Amino acid sequence: MSEKQTFSSSILSAGTGCRKTTLISAIALSAAGLATTASAELSFATEDGWKFGMNGHVPVFAIFHDSDAMEDDAFRITTGFNPATAQFNIYAPTQNGLDISAHFQLNSHLAGADGVQNSGFSRQGNGRASGVESRVAEIAVAGSFGTVYIGKGFGIFGTPAIGDNGSELGVGLHSPNNGDATAGRIGNGYFYSNFNPRVIYASNDMSGLQFRIGAFQPEKPEASADAGTELPRIEANVVWTGSGITLWTSGFMQSVDSNDQNVDDFTMSGIDFGAALAMGDLGLRANYAMTKGTGNYVFGGHGFAGGAQEESADQWYLEATYVLGLTTIGASYGEGNDDLTGDETNLAMLFARYKATDAWTLMTELQSFENNANSDYTAFIVGSQFNF
Repeated sequence: MSEKQTFSSSILSAGTGCRKTTLISAIALSAAGLATTASAELSFATEDGWKFGMNGHVPVFAIFHDSDAMEDDAFRITTGFNPATAQFNIYAPTQNGLDISAHFQLNSHLAGADGVQNSGFSRQGNGRASGVESRVAEIAVAGSFGTVYIGKGFGIFGTPAIGDNGSELGVGLHSPNNGDATAGRIGNGYFYSNFNPRVIYASNDMSGLQFRIGAFQPEKPEASADAGTELPRIEANVVWTGSGITLWTSGFMQSVDSNDQNVDDFTMSGIDFGAALAMGDLGLRANYAMTKGTGNYVFGGHGFAGGAQEESADQWYLEATYVLGLTTIGASYGEGNDDLTGDETNLAMLFARYKATDAWTLMTELQSFENNANSDYTAFIVGSQFNF
């Protein structure tokens, strides 16, 4: 899905104004419940106060996939939940109390689908049809009032939950026939926020409490030409961070107008609740989500023909991690249920991360996926990620 490092913040050495703007992005990420990768942004400044920075990451994984269906046994080399990413950040001089910046991402996927480079798998609305895409292109306007994000970028609903350690730097749910980024815990712990055109307001920190609310370009139910979407989708979250604990809740609502006389107008909606607890080297994390009219994966996940307007779904996950010096070990388990499709799935993960250098992390993952459609599999995964 950074997805977690979408607005990846970094430490600048080019001056106070640039650091201030970058810290605003870090605060926004923290409020969303996402983990950031500490890396020194490559940056330079002009004499008149403009600043330019670049940062990103390159993950590569080898997947040994063993399926109950023999024809799906496979070995693949691919990116994980996060594709390889280069982010470019431009900061204007502070004027009239405003810090204005622009952020643009390039993302790349490795070959992986049946050995064919970039098969063109696409989740609805994210524009993935080739090996290179741009998930983020936005303007950030920050001041004493908070921060406004204008353009394309990560969503709000489900975002806090996607900060889990297992899938943030890992692989999670995947298919050998998919040459795109893998799915992490989408459908087995959290709903995918996706990257959409939107306008978001993010509040300042109010004694640990922050909120975000945004108007998003709406999405039609999948393959439903008879659906109308005249109003924006509204997403929001509230996050509170105290000493060693973070609590969050997020939600969304979108009206869908039907031009089919056999289908009534309906509303997609969802809500989730979660918490993260840090006790020394031990970390615990949990999330529960439920949706109506869109399923367990993405907005507009089913069409009228499937009866999406009547659909209810829910999912949850639990995660525990422990830090041993430069090594982090962890385990997580999550489930998803969809009453329209009848899907009942679960994903169990064991994982370890070793920070070989400040910039390079080695990773391994063992996972087991089960569902009632008899497409169970186990997978052993090794990989590494370079951050810059």
